[in-house]
Amino acid sequence: MSTTFKLEHEFPTIPVDVFEKYLNHPELCSMLSALPSFKSRELVEHQELTSGERYWCFKVSAGGELPPAIAKIASPELFSWLEKGTFNPKEHTLSFVIEPLAAKSKFESTGKFTYTKLKKGTLRVFEGEMNVKIPFVGKLVEGFLLAELKKNYAVEPEIQTKFHEMMMKA
Repeated sequence: MSTTFKLEHEFPTIPVDVFEKYLNHPELCSMLSALPSFKSRELVEHQELTSGERYWCFKVSAGGELPPAIAKIASPELFSWLEKGTFNPKEHTLSFVIEPLAAKSKFESTGKFTYTKLKKGTLRVFEGEMNVKIPFVGKLVEGFLLAELKKNYAVEPEIQTKFHEMMMKA
């Protein structure tokens, strides 16, 4: 059984074309490295595909403290992964898959960001699914991961707004 999530953020001052133009811009990635649950997020691959799509692969290491119940069964090294995403400009979506670097058969996560034009801004919907396949504690780990995700996305919109306003002034 998996855990699904959906987070929505409105960016009333950032037009959708500007938001999409700067997806995973190096300076934005640097600013996002301050998110509370990340130790590091390093770009390892980027491609402009012939279809007009863009592909990125990031190596991510989680930061922060593990709850005692999870720390008993998992080391922090287990919380590193590859984040592989493809942006489709025609559909205004960024689809992603998370591939753990360790215990690959124990975790799955996929999802997408959808960008919708508002009057002068952008509505971003972030939805996905995760599944931790560890008997008895899988749901506990999923709950922890979802809480960490929400913690990051409570801070992230402010960083996005600051970055995009800076880029629109340049």
